[in-house]
Amino acid sequence: MTPATLPATELPIPDLDWSIASYKGHQTSDGFAYVASLRRNGKKVASVEHDGRGGTVMVFWTTAAKEHRQAWNRWVADYQSLHPENAAYEPESTAVESLIDEYEVAAKLRRATRRETPVLRPGESVLSSGGFAALRGLPDSPEVKAFLRKPDHDFDRFWDGKRWGKL
Repeated sequence: MTPATLPATELPIPDLDWSIASYKGHQTSDGFAYVASLRRNGKKVASVEHDGRGGTVMVFWTTAAKEHRQAWNRWVADYQSLHPENAAYEPESTAVESLIDEYEVAAKLRRATRRETPVLRPGESVLSSGGFAALRGLPDSPEVKAFLRKPDHDFDRFWDGKRWGKL
């Protein structure tokens, strides 16, 4: 297996075949609940849900369930081998939540790109949804240039609209 890297979070994953779409989440009195579509090569193959009360994620397969379920189980096992630090957690939930993080971060980056807002981040290996800063102004504006001249900032990457680049 040659791992791939998610574009927005830079998380290593087994391949780019699987993704999340149509994500909706909300806080409940017990925790965080969500529902989303699980996609394989851009096609919806399952719905994933979590009720926010602990426990595992629920996966409801659409068509060709056996084929997709077997491929998903292999992907989750490969994901788990790439992330042994998560061994104490339920592997399917961890894999789904990583794809959800990618979905959320990518959406924020798309908004910033549309608004021509520069986005900077520190050089951590995996980006969390709060691990970057969107600066007001255009990339060449005096405000942004002044911020980058400050010696105490820890940012070393910028979002170019498609991928992270070095400053």
